[in-house]
Amino acid sequence: MQLINCKISYQTGDSIIYTTQLNNNDFVLNIHSKENLLQANIHTNKDLYNFNIDFYIKIDASFTNFITNAYQTWSPSIVAYENSNKSKLFSQLSKKFTRGCGLEYLGEYEQDYDQNASFGLCQFRKDCSNDCLIFASLNEEYTFTKFTYDFERHILKINRNFKGYSVNKHMELAKVTRICDTYQNAINKLKSSLNCQDIAQEKLLVYNTFNEFGNAISQQVINNKIYTIENCFNLFLIGDGYSTTGYDLFDIDCKRFKNGFKSIVDNIHQKGMKAGIWIAPFAISPLAKSFAKNQNLTIKLNDKPQITCPFWEGVHSLDITLEDSKKYLKEMFELIDSWGFDVIYCDCIYMAGCIPTDGKTQAMLINDGIELIKKFANGKTLIFGGVPFLSGINNCDYISLSSDCKNIWHNPLNFLSPQIDLSTKNNLKHLPNKKYLDLIYPCIYTIPNNSKIKPPLINTILNSFDNIVVTDSQIKPQSYPSEINLPTD
Repeated sequence: MQLINCKISYQTGDSIIYTTQLNNNDFVLNIHSKENLLQANIHTNKDLYNFNIDFYIKIDASFTNFITNAYQTWSPSIVAYENSNKSKLFSQLSKKFTRGCGLEYLGEYEQDYDQNASFGLCQFRKDCSNDCLIFASLNEEYTFTKFTYDFERHILKINRNFKGYSVNKHMELAKVTRICDTYQNAINKLKSSLNCQDIAQEKLLVYNTFNEFGNAISQQVINNKIYTIENCFNLFLIGDGYSTTGYDLFDIDCKRFKNGFKSIVDNIHQKGMKAGIWIAPFAISPLAKSFAKNQNLTIKLNDKPQITCPFWEGVHSLDITLEDSKKYLKEMFELIDSWGFDVIYCDCIYMAGCIPTDGKTQAMLINDGIELIKKFANGKTLIFGGVPFLSGINNCDYISLSSDCKNIWHNPLNFLSPQIDLSTKNNLKHLPNKKYLDLIYPCIYTIPNNSKIKPPLINTILNSFDNIVVTDSQIKPQSYPSEINLPTD
């Protein structure tokens, strides 16, 4: 691994320091750059706040394609071929139009979303070749690893930003592995490097009420579906839409669900399927009846609850550093357990770390949130959505790779967003770039319920991924050509 430069910045007292030195009066930095491993350790007894370190690695110019891994798993992953030219004016205008709706918290804190950046791991490929070059972080405990690539100079920048945290001890700043091999061999080596647990997971074919009905669900609608659904499904998932207003698991609509969920779960089990429920454990909706009670549990800026997510007309993040928040989560999972659900789909995991707080980085908060879920889930099968991919490995049973929040084929107003295009078209366009993630760890993909997605494409996806969310009407045979092809390797 050819390390050609290293840049460091941090704050100590009132001073912000920028340096390329590996030793000074504040710290001693040891960097080991071997053929396939980059490791950096720091020794300090001072408080170095917002510590940031960039490593610059030379890349073989024959690797022409840079394949990204998104910040969270339902964000698009792209194949970049050249340096992107961003308009600063357009970026400023788009921020102005979307300020305050929560879009700015879908990625790195106080950073413009960069779809050309890769998080946790990245992949290089050659044209007309099976050769593959992968870089992957082996330590995402304290912060996330960000990769950006300069095509003109053939230099990969590896960034580790400890924003919100005070580096004040001997610790590992970075540990990144380099794997160069044929595609399948590289994936196998990566799985080994990441210590992926080789657990024989059940192959899931999932029916999700949200795919077909959106929020328009009721006890009658669900029970009717249970008894008419195709026998090939082995998991019936109750999606969003069960609350009276907003998103609130503690306020199930009694008019639409007169008997709660227990009888529905029993009906699902009688059909021979597992019963699952979708939740966003770290989201608190201002529209919910319980908001007055729970608003003090939210992460705040300037003593006011901050909108950190644009879905559900804007919601707040649970401050998981509070003891009352842990009690809130415990009660949530106890309620789910009382209904008899087998599977819990925990979405928007990233919300636990939208804003660095309590002296912790985004990564530390997200990892803490995941540990709370595992603690309270009582051994149930877990599906994680909206989670940094490496954070999900070995912490859940399946990782969701897709967004199901909008069933819009193409939204012409998406260009106003400084963040991501969550349209169905974009979802499918970037699906081939996510396929290798499913080879690393059991993933699940939601096929959007859109009339423009024809059976040949559906069949291709069904044959490419082991675990699928799909409606029963989509897997009935029809005939149409597909314009989207998935890679075969």
